Amino acid sequence: MAEFIECASLSIQYDATGKASVSFTVIRDNNSEVTGYKNFSYGGVSFDGVIMRKEQQYLRGSGKWYQWQMQWQGVGN
Repeated sequence: MAEFIECASLSIQYDATGKASVSFTVIRDNNSEVTGYKNFSYGGVSFDGVIMRKEQQYLRGSGKWYQWQMQWQGVGN
């Protein structure tokens, strides 16, 4: 199984309390549900939180590739 995050899709926003909202797209070569992503690091910042929403879509013409659009919330430190 191959899986990667599409870098151009990454968006990180913080609210006044320090809560981080992160949106990103995971591309993978099968349609099984994406799991994990409870903690990860971007640009030297470690994030801990939960996936709030995820949506799958088949990438037409790709043969076997699917994309998962993820919305995540937590804290960065």
